[in-house]
Amino acid sequence: MRVPIKSMLTGLGVSLLLCAVVGAASAGRLSVSNQNIRATWSSLEFAIGGVQRCSLTLEGSFHARTNSKVERSLVGLVTRFIFGRTSGGESCSVRAFNGVDRYNGTTTPNTLPWHLTYESFQGSLPLIGSVRVLLSRFRFGVEIPSCVFQVGNETDKIAFEIFLEAGRGATSITPVEGRNEVGTVIRLDRDPFRICPPLGFRSGIRFAGTGSITLLGAATRITITLI
Repeated sequence: MRVPIKSMLTGLGVSLLLCAVVGAASAGRLSVSNQNIRATWSSLEFAIGGVQRCSLTLEGSFHARTNSKVERSLVGLVTRFIFGRTSGGESCSVRAFNGVDRYNGTTTPNTLPWHLTYESFQGSLPLIGSVRVLLSRFRFGVEIPSCVFQVGNETDKIAFEIFLEAGRGATSITPVEGRNEVGTVIRLDRDPFRICPPLGFRSGIRFAGTGSITLLGAATRITITLI
């Protein structure tokens, strides 16, 4: 018995659709080509009491090549985080508590490693456009005229979005607008003119700027896929 061509095409289309749905539903894990990563910014804006601009080097690793795609699950650690002068020579008023940076006349204590957790992806499976991760447990020191204070605690988080090209290679990384505000002042270190915000204030402290992300120690792009 001959099957009409129209029926065959309809059946084929349904089969392909079912395969796509099954593939999307089974994409429950996050796969990275390399565990060790470095992200760099030549000029990152840190807005508090005006806009501060700094260069930034962030280094860390994913726990494994394949991690569970579960929202707020711990997928990696940041083990190096250093602020410095911008590529244009602007001085930086922000210091990471990394055991290296100088803050308020002394070397900062080391609060690293900081946590990287998975949040979400953007786009349609199987080719996604970006992956969002959260940085938490960080601590920074800020030195601006008449104000020296610390920000960050265990509940503060900064969302970063890693953008991917069609080949799934990571092209850039940027703080997510509206999702990277932190404002917990842990301690004021000096306030001679009493013009600093009161302890515990919440303000528009935020990051902005596009950086690059590569394999640690190389210019090789990392790739990120959902499997």
